[in-house]
Amino acid sequence: MERGIMSKILDYYFDNPEFKEEFLRATRKFFNRSRLGPGDNLKLEEGDEEKFNEWLLFDFRLKNKKTLLKDFYQRNPYNLSSFQLESYKDLQDNEYGVFEVLEVKIGEGLRLKNLKTEKAYWVKEYKGTFQAEEGELLINRVGKVGNHLELVGSNSYKLSEGSKHPLLGYLIAQPKLNPKTAREFFQWTEKIRNANRDSLKEKILDGGRCICDICGRKAKMAAMDYSKKTGDPIVICYNCNLRIRAHQDGISIKEAERRRKRIFEVSYLFQDIKMKRYFNIKGKRKFDSIEEANKILERIVDAWNNLSIKQRTDFEIIENKKLRKIYKNIPVDFSNL
Repeated sequence: MERGIMSKILDYYFDNPEFKEEFLRATRKFFNRSRLGPGDNLKLEEGDEEKFNEWLLFDFRLKNKKTLLKDFYQRNPYNLSSFQLESYKDLQDNEYGVFEVLEVKIGEGLRLKNLKTEKAYWVKEYKGTFQAEEGELLINRVGKVGNHLELVGSNSYKLSEGSKHPLLGYLIAQPKLNPKTAREFFQWTEKIRNANRDSLKEKILDGGRCICDICGRKAKMAAMDYSKKTGDPIVICYNCNLRIRAHQDGISIKEAERRRKRIFEVSYLFQDIKMKRYFNIKGKRKFDSIEEANKILERIVDAWNNLSIKQRTDFEIIENKKLRKIYKNIPVDFSNL
């Protein structure tokens, strides 16, 4: 999609005094702040601005019942040519929903299925294909761009295949799913998770141990999950988690344990190499403070998590000597530190 299309619309409405009250009404509605007045402070969470802008463009209705996208197209305030206006017309054909990734072609695009309508689409995409995984869920907007479809909204909400939320069906069933309702859904589920964490305090013991919800024993804690029957949170001990993984993958418990250890080995090797890289850049041998160490580790973990699940899984079968060479070419942002 041509750069600047979205920002051109937003700039026009934000800078136009005629729409000052409309913008305030939209802000009140999106953030559920009915008493918000001009000049009042609004605390934003990460990603809120992008999601608000997307909702404002595609979903919010002006007093004339039109979306900003449609109103801009019909007004044509900048006297764009018919060729330039075509993009604004095409983008009115869009769909926001929960999409399952059916196929990934690196550097080319994604085949997605809307879980509510069951319709499948081929979406032209480049950057996202390096992080997407077959089976995971994207909560995003698909829109028409010329003769093809693209992901046209803000950054996707992502859920991996193995962590589909037990309340996801509620979200899919929403009659008007959009960035506002999706944001409210995840705020709601976060409150539930926090409440659940409080209810788990009696099951989580000191020293990394727990009372396992599967075997009932006091043992080393390995995972937290949700009951498929009730949606309630459960804690799982190390041995039970191994048995579950072995059953799911069709392997022995011994092999499951070997794979688990290898997962930690490859991630720790990445951390070790990147920390040494940081020390070389700074010309020192150790961190000056705990705060510095935490900041560096956070940057390293972010870089690791930005790799796709497939990439991280593939690392497990590569010997450490080759991994070191691969890891050296994976960038970590140490700027402004």
